[in-house]
Amino acid sequence: MSADDINEKVDYKKKEPGCLNNLLLYENYYSRQHEDVWKMGKVVEIQLAIDKCKESILALKETSEEKRLLVQRLVKLRLRLQEVQELEIYTDPKQVKVVQNHKFICQTVTQLKFHASQIYCETCSGLIWIPVQSCFACLECEYISHGQCLNSVKRICASVIVKENPTYILEICPEKGLGNQNYRCAECKAGILFNTTLNQPLLCDYSGHYFCSECHWGSLSVIPSRVVLNWDFQGYPVSKGSKQYLNLMMKKSILNLESINPKLFSFVEELAYVKQLRSNFMIMKEYILACKEALEAKLLRLLEDRQHFVENSDYYSVQDLIDIYNKDMLSYLDPIHSQFFRHITQDCLGCRGKGHVCRLCGQLPEVFPFEVSVSQCENCRSVFHRHCFEKKGVACPKCSKDKCVN
Repeated sequence: MSADDINEKVDYKKKEPGCLNNLLLYENYYSRQHEDVWKMGKVVEIQLAIDKCKESILALKETSEEKRLLVQRLVKLRLRLQEVQELEIYTDPKQVKVVQNHKFICQTVTQLKFHASQIYCETCSGLIWIPVQSCFACLECEYISHGQCLNSVKRICASVIVKENPTYILEICPEKGLGNQNYRCAECKAGILFNTTLNQPLLCDYSGHYFCSECHWGSLSVIPSRVVLNWDFQGYPVSKGSKQYLNLMMKKSILNLESINPKLFSFVEELAYVKQLRSNFMIMKEYILACKEALEAKLLRLLEDRQHFVENSDYYSVQDLIDIYNKDMLSYLDPIHSQFFRHITQDCLGCRGKGHVCRLCGQLPEVFPFEVSVSQCENCRSVFHRHCFEKKGVACPKCSKDKCVN
């Protein structure tokens, strides 16, 4: 606390308590103190501030405005202390338990309140009694386990597979039969029996493997192969390992629909429209990167949630396809496309100056290759009005001229 702050506080106490201006100054003093709370980054520092705040509150016997503001500060200090303690746990390698490449962190009651009312251990399938039993969760794949079950974890963290080989099985439920698994669970290798209900084999619709009831809880997930081949977004039962892998892969843009199933674009109207928008974005990107005003306005940042949309026009993530199916993608892309279009064709003189003049009619205004009413030569990239090109019914005049010269 600076000397000016102390003097300000002392001066306030000397003045009449009924003065509105003095009260405002007093509140401003404490509001600045509240702002300092969020700048504290060490547990020791915050704990000292909490102790001092408690002493100040206890020193004030009667209810007053000063006491109310001090209580508010104490609450914020305690919240900040909890945040810093949790942050230290997540960043301190001594607090992280690494098992099968999982990075386990002991969960606090505050963190667990966002989970379902009942939390089960994925290692032993038993209920985790909070706060009697410790609960650990993987920072990468959210695998949950009892503290005493950590040494028994057999499943490798799904994040390792995602980093090493981020691909999808694009065959619909590639079942090979229990015989190929020697009648054992594909994950824990426990024997699968047919004479008891608990050990009945459970099929994972994604991998095509069979699992025991401890490794397959019947969780439902959208299957990438069913999406790209059948445009089917229904949830199908998958094993716990497949569920975690698919969750981590959800936003990775690795599906080239043009090579996997090009007929899908003629079958799904919304998908074809998004494909056209993405092609336009790639053309518009060249104008925006060459425009100082667009760079200062950070127009490309409008697509930062879908960064791959300005990197290529062919690859999609499963989340992209889900959003297209749910009609959410169009409401996201249309306003951004309109803003890009308006900047290049109307608002920016520099971008407008890079427009094309139709080589067939030579009339203004300028035309741009991303406009609907425009045709573009695939060879020389010359731009024409669509009606001019269709009316003339001839090949590109520039390409024809080059052939004559040669």
